[in-house]
Amino acid sequence: MILIRRWLITVICLVAIIAGLGFIKFTQVKAAIAFGESFPEQSETVYMVEATWSQWQPYIDLVGELNALQTVEIRNELEGIITKVGFKSGSKVNENQILIQLNIEKEMAQLEAIEAEIALAKLDVKRFTDLLDVNASSREQLDRAKAQLAINQARAKALRATIAKKTLIAPFEGRANIHDWQVGSYISGNTLITRLTGETDQLWVDFNIPQNYANIDSTLPIQVYPETFSNTPISASISAINQQFNTNSRTIQVRAILKNINGQLRPGSAVSIKMPTGEPLRVIELPNEAIRYDAFGSYVNVLAEDDKGDYRAERKPVVIASKDSAYSYVSSGLESGEKVATIGSAKLSQNMLTIIANK
Repeated sequence: MILIRRWLITVICLVAIIAGLGFIKFTQVKAAIAFGESFPEQSETVYMVEATWSQWQPYIDLVGELNALQTVEIRNELEGIITKVGFKSGSKVNENQILIQLNIEKEMAQLEAIEAEIALAKLDVKRFTDLLDVNASSREQLDRAKAQLAINQARAKALRATIAKKTLIAPFEGRANIHDWQVGSYISGNTLITRLTGETDQLWVDFNIPQNYANIDSTLPIQVYPETFSNTPISASISAINQQFNTNSRTIQVRAILKNINGQLRPGSAVSIKMPTGEPLRVIELPNEAIRYDAFGSYVNVLAEDDKGDYRAERKPVVIASKDSAYSYVSSGLESGEKVATIGSAKLSQNMLTIIANK
């Protein structure tokens, strides 16, 4: 009986100790909860944009090259010594202006002699014709005189052709390249004298497009960005599409034409091109900072007011039609007028209290 009493007292003491410790712990937890509730709710500050539907033209980015409508390499067919340089380096030249004159003294002397023989042959033809009219000459003598005249005229024509080949003229008005030609220099045949580029108010834009875009609508204008002096695009129209693909790159060459505004564009320079690939789409344009990605796809954080008038983040999946270096174009998932978090959106989670910095 005494043993049972001792065990009972021991159990009662243990229960009392455990209850006391539990009460103390309960009091501590309650105090911690109260302390935690004394702090404000976690929030993040972000920037936002308001979703607005607009028309957007899908396109692909390409690189092209500007080419002159008129350009030619001037080369000499015959060798010789330069006796005249008729143009300055990088200067403007007129149509039929003499660029390079080679030595033609020998040909000119031969031509003078042949022209004298032609004059004499013409006199022989006239004399034998008059004599034949009075039966004082034979038909054979007249034919020989005419043949000699034709031979001399052919020799003169050949010499004039040689002189023309040694006189290099500009086939059209344009601007020549830089050169170092001097009088007295000897040049062999097929030497590049200069490259002549015509000065027009239009230029060609040549570029290649991938095979899967070969059936583009050639009536749609393309936008050309001349990086040399301005970021403002220049509209160009497609004028020709090659009929055969490049078998190495599987691309096809396209040529467009544009206006050379104030002559600021130079042939040979590279340009960026935006080429339309279809009909305009109805999209919402958002900065790339607004788009988030996870295992379920792309989404944005929409900021909506709660019952207290505070903004809270709400995850919304979206479909991205296209994107570039600065913007993404959302085709579905949003409504016009919704506030979308941009800078700082990566810090947000579902239902998080949010402060709008640019409200």
